Amino acid sequence: MWAKRGVAVLAVWAVSLGTGAQHASAAPKVITKKTLAPGVVYQQITDTAVPYRVYTVEFDPVQPATFDTVLSASQIGTFARSSTMAANVGALAAINGDLNDWPGRPTHQFVTDGVVAQTGSRPGISFGFRRDERGGSIGYHPLVITARDAQAGTSVRVVSWNTETPATDQVVGYSGYGGKYEKPGTNQCSVRLAWPSALRWNAKHVGVGRDYTVDAVRCSSSTAMTVTTGTVVLSAKLSGKGATFVKSMRVGGTVHVGWSNGMSDAMDVISGNALILKNGVTQFASSCTADICDRNPRTAIGITATGHVILLVVDGRSSGSPGMTLYQLGREMKLLGAVDAMNLDGGGSATMWIKGMGVVNHPTDSSGERAVSNAIVILPGSDASEPAPRAAR
Repeated sequence: MWAKRGVAVLAVWAVSLGTGAQHASAAPKVITKKTLAPGVVYQQITDTAVPYRVYTVEFDPVQPATFDTVLSASQIGTFARSSTMAANVGALAAINGDLNDWPGRPTHQFVTDGVVAQTGSRPGISFGFRRDERGGSIGYHPLVITARDAQAGTSVRVVSWNTETPATDQVVGYSGYGGKYEKPGTNQCSVRLAWPSALRWNAKHVGVGRDYTVDAVRCSSSTAMTVTTGTVVLSAKLSGKGATFVKSMRVGGTVHVGWSNGMSDAMDVISGNALILKNGVTQFASSCTADICDRNPRTAIGITATGHVILLVVDGRSSGSPGMTLYQLGREMKLLGAVDAMNLDGGGSATMWIKGMGVVNHPTDSSGERAVSNAIVILPGSDASEPAPRAAR
């Protein structure tokens, strides 16, 4: 990439990284460049004068390779290394993804192959990748989940998924991903939905949904509804608007559950904690003194004007590469060609793995690569696990 942009871009880089960069005597240098597959290019870039070590994978989604999000396990409660998750799905490349919460889950909303895993403890900044392989969107896009009782003609917003217990008047959702940590409880009215239909797009391909058949309805102060294989459960308190919605359902009836976050054609959604570049404008000032802005190892994802996806990891906490501030990270993404970009989990979690090369950066934990709850991968071909939603009704 640097060769294409020429010496002028390298000069801009030399003055853009902050303290000491004005006196840089060397230009950024491509140490390694490797084509992993058509449209998938890995690079290591370094500058000993700034100093920094940056690792990038640029992915052209019109090529056979595909983008995907992966979780450490099928249920909350497990961490795994990004390299392990990548190898398990036969990936070409991977980076660590969203920040992590105990006991082994992403911090923010997470959707994989059209299925909501969780809404998360807060919405965060999200990257939604288009199923038509034409890039994606980055921004603040909270998930909106709705349930509609086809017989009664009533709808309700499902305020959380595998994340919280219901408050007064609320309805929350649970699926198998919640495992033993997020599941229906006692003192709840719950409906178990089974035998899901195929996914369908919402109007204008903004989100997807599917029909379920009501399998059981129970309101109990002593017995909780269970999530069985292939089912989801909607729960509310024993009284209130949520309970009224649940109690109105009848076994054998049809309930449509769908989600949207305003991103067109998105089937995979992963989140981070900061928008660092928007419409080509860096979102953090060089003068930022908040802890989040400090120089650290970083992982980021960005999108170019042509829909290419850039995965980036920066080494940090060493004399050879102290890391980047969020201002510097935004500037770096812009110079690489991104117009929008967001910060993912960094620090000791920052990891880039390349097939045949292993972990190419230098994780800061004394034990090496850190186990995390989720990752971003580039697959060599189509994603066999991703469904093709039917047309909207």
